[in-house]
Amino acid sequence: MLESVASFGPGFKPPSYHKARCTLLKKEVEAIKTDLLEKYKVEWKKTGCTLMSDGWSDGKSRFITNFLINSPRGGTVFLKSVDTSGIIKSADNLFLLLDSVIEEIGEDNVVQVVTDSASAYVKVGEMLMAKRKKLFWSPCVVHCLNLILSDIGDISIHKDTICKARKVTVYIYRHSWVLNLMRTHTKGGELIRPGATRFATSYLTLNSLEENKIGLRAMFGSEEWQRSNYSRKAEGEKVMNIILVDYEFWAAIKYCLKSIVPLVKVLRLVDGDAKPAMGYIFEAVDRAKDQIARNYNGIQKHYKPIWDIIDERWALQLHRLLHAAAYYLNPKFHYNPEFNAYYEIKTGLYKTIQKMCPSPLERESVNKQLDLFHNAESMFGMDMAIQMRNKKQPALWWESFGGGCKELQNLAVRILSLTCSATGCERNRSTFDQVHSKRRNRLEQQRLSALVFVKYNLQLEARHKKRILENELYDPICLSNLESDDEWITEKEDHVLPEDHTWMNVNECFEVEEGESSKKIKRGNYFNILMNFFN
Repeated sequence: MLESVASFGPGFKPPSYHKARCTLLKKEVEAIKTDLLEKYKVEWKKTGCTLMSDGWSDGKSRFITNFLINSPRGGTVFLKSVDTSGIIKSADNLFLLLDSVIEEIGEDNVVQVVTDSASAYVKVGEMLMAKRKKLFWSPCVVHCLNLILSDIGDISIHKDTICKARKVTVYIYRHSWVLNLMRTHTKGGELIRPGATRFATSYLTLNSLEENKIGLRAMFGSEEWQRSNYSRKAEGEKVMNIILVDYEFWAAIKYCLKSIVPLVKVLRLVDGDAKPAMGYIFEAVDRAKDQIARNYNGIQKHYKPIWDIIDERWALQLHRLLHAAAYYLNPKFHYNPEFNAYYEIKTGLYKTIQKMCPSPLERESVNKQLDLFHNAESMFGMDMAIQMRNKKQPALWWESFGGGCKELQNLAVRILSLTCSATGCERNRSTFDQVHSKRRNRLEQQRLSALVFVKYNLQLEARHKKRILENELYDPICLSNLESDDEWITEKEDHVLPEDHTWMNVNECFEVEEGESSKKIKRGNYFNILMNFFN
């Protein structure tokens, strides 16, 4: 922005505050709708897209729902945010809302709708699929995996260990002197830090405690601690005993992490929108289960309760037709010597084909082409196609080598381009709290919603371009990390909407009516508003 102003030279007059918050804002909204959304709609016709719906309750008992659209080429696009407090328990009203959003995007463009697995949304999903025969409804995989973690957390050894860990962290972070002493002995280590998924906080803390075990024990055994007043108080003594005396606590941490780390890595795989994970979730869950069993040295009494929890959630909520079809069509797995297209996989595949290909002739063509794919005939058997099976994202691989099987290629690209979760619907609660504030009149809310629409989509587009430059969208997902001991709690990207909301300061003068421009804003403040918005 500064470069543009400088290139203009002396005499530049910035637009008035009224023009910036009304005329220019409206133009920017229209520009995004025409230049960005219309451009992506062309891609959605080819690759399909996922409508993501994610909701949460704010501190005022309001339920806010964000709607975003995800596709591999366009990334994630923010559509709108709606206060659904009055309809959240009504499946009929939620159905009307989601159905209208699908109509807005285009029925032929939307392959699936992803929501959480609340009972109202389950019913909504059934109603949507009954009306729109080619549409799929899927529960958010991240939400389901979070429920698995929650169920595991109810196992007695997990619950007791997390309770003790919470006592330690709450005590240390509540007292600044103790916190500084800990950081000295752990060489700057933290017990609580941002995670790759927001749903594994308790186990993230356990992992951090394990990493900083030596420093924590040195801290509570130090002369500084022994001389301090904190060591002579009951609460400090209890925490010290957990760290220094309770050896079962440290053994329990290791025991708990053996079952949790593989699942958190699956969460990391699906809790994002950079790469379509639909072709990997089926295999990822199986590998996580196998790794959990290996972590417990194959002792069934240790890993079987974890497996039972995973299997129950998988059967009731996680397993979907699309997951099975995507697994079958992923060349990385299909051509693996250990690939086994058992009954569940083939049933999911054929039911998906039946749903997405209503024409009998099209189904017949797809069925014949499946044989070519399975036997690696035609272009599927070329040296380059074989070489790129593990080096290219599945949907891109099909675009490159599926041209001889046009009907199957179109089907595979649309399935393998899908995301598994709705977590691209970033919950920047304070931002949307301002949008839906009851203290504002309808005009103010519309203007602020427009501002968020513009800001959110500009940031999303910038993030997507960065991923393209860094070649993140080409390489396939690597499941070998499930067996590694690499970092599993590191946040890779910043939030799309910044925590600092000064870019929303334009609402300070929302009390000015639409036609008024007489009330002035200080030039310095006005300049800051423009700078914060475009940065």
